[in-house]
Amino acid sequence: MTADPSPTERSLRLRFERFELDEADARLTQAGEPVPLPPKPFAVLCALARTPRMLVTKNALLDSVWGHRFVTDSVLKSTISELRAVLGDDPKQPRYIETVSRRGYRFIASVSAPARLGGTEAVATTSSSMIGRSDALERLRSAWRLAASGRHQTAWIAGEAGV
Repeated sequence: MTADPSPTERSLRLRFERFELDEADARLTQAGEPVPLPPKPFAVLCALARTPRMLVTKNALLDSVWGHRFVTDSVLKSTISELRAVLGDDPKQPRYIETVSRRGYRFIASVSAPARLGGTEAVATTSSSMIGRSDALERLRSAWRLAASGRHQTAWIAGEAGV
């Protein structure tokens, strides 16, 4: 049996436009400056940013953030409004959070890896000893870029030892 990863290993860390989101540090920054954000809107932002461009239903958000205890859709709606106000996002022309009528919300910002990843950086180099591996290396680099942007990835590397 394998132990669950620690919370920091599973924590979200990404950049979108001028914002940087660091779940482990419970911090949202804008151009390097901390942005005050209460815990529930922060949790909603993290839940949405975990699956960029995918619908997150109202029930899924209520479950993940409030445990679906004694709250209604109106609590979620006001929390989304508070989050949009902090981000400067217009619901009629959204840049970050899109409303999917009667269903939920979608995080639509372009996501990238933060400037610093605190020791988890990976440097991919091409060596002359890697002849004929350009396609495989590019697939690996692509998976790394997606993983660094917060999307879950699995990469299998197989071959004889030392190859």
